[in-house]
Amino acid sequence: MKKFLKKIFPKKFGPYWNKIRLHENIDEDLRFISDKFIKSESYNYVSNQWHLWNISDYKTIIHNEPENYATDIFSHYFTFVDYQDEYLERLFEDIDNLEEKKINSNLFKKHKTFNYKYSVLYNYLCLLLYENLKETEYYGHLSKLDDKSFLGFKDPFITIDGVNITSDKIVSLFDLEKIDKFSKIKEKDRILEIGAGSGRLSDCIMSIKKNICYTICDIPPSIYISYKRLKLAFPEKKIKLLIDCDNSEDLNQNINDNDITFIFPHQLKNINSEFYNFTIAVDCLHEMNQSTLRDYFNMITRISDKMYFSIWNKTKNWHSESLFKRTERLNFEKGDYPIPKSWKIAFKENLKFPSNHLSIGYYIKKN
Repeated sequence: MKKFLKKIFPKKFGPYWNKIRLHENIDEDLRFISDKFIKSESYNYVSNQWHLWNISDYKTIIHNEPENYATDIFSHYFTFVDYQDEYLERLFEDIDNLEEKKINSNLFKKHKTFNYKYSVLYNYLCLLLYENLKETEYYGHLSKLDDKSFLGFKDPFITIDGVNITSDKIVSLFDLEKIDKFSKIKEKDRILEIGAGSGRLSDCIMSIKKNICYTICDIPPSIYISYKRLKLAFPEKKIKLLIDCDNSEDLNQNINDNDITFIFPHQLKNINSEFYNFTIAVDCLHEMNQSTLRDYFNMITRISDKMYFSIWNKTKNWHSESLFKRTERLNFEKGDYPIPKSWKIAFKENLKFPSNHLSIGYYIKKN
């Protein structure tokens, strides 16, 4: 009966937020962003899965301090502390004689916020990622990623060859490698990132690619977390929240006048045609239902020239079922993503990690 009632009345984030919005661990920025989100059109874009995850994230926030977000919240996005064989397959392809290498690392470090099992799993993953990165030209960019932001929220890390290593640092460089392989980001490009999570990739991109205009389109709490992170990472840049900007002309002007801006999904409808050179969506599209994906793709078709995204090879949109509908399957090879016919695929490869993720690039032709 309980499962039946959940299908008819799925749990929503809004009522929960109204109960906890005045909690002492909710700071002014998060309260402002969350209040605006609840009243916005974007609130209707959120899948049942994300309603549940949002509630879980906010429960974590009110019981922890912001400086602990790396282990308390970031693991909900992309900081892996556990993994399966299929995630690791490609990490073993290009490493020769790893067992014979002399490793200069505190590999046996026990992290305060991890138990022994997760400390071992995380440390070994960092080592594998690092050794794979050394085989690429993007290893040279590692020193450009600042510990101030990549370790700024008590992120778990180990030190290898005198360099502080987090999984987010290495994975973000692998993401950038794939993006550049599809189509290199150039100076003065205008970039839109959908679902930036903790802000790890945007931090990485703007640490390496200079003089670009960057917009993050997301929902709370991740839009709040990436906002805090990027203010820490780039204090010299002009950064602005535009989530309350409803006028199209003002919105486009503000994006042009600032280095980094933040918007909600429904505001994409107010962006000028062909405004962005590049749209990026890493590890987020597979969390949306098909109707939301269709809305995003239609808006991106109008405002962007290129689209790069990474997704699970196959998954399910959990909690998307209802009384009359089964859980939605999301399998790219089966055509479950409603890609517009005007998009032309130009790049498709599996990620290095997780190895069961696809990375895909499209050129967007206008109808």
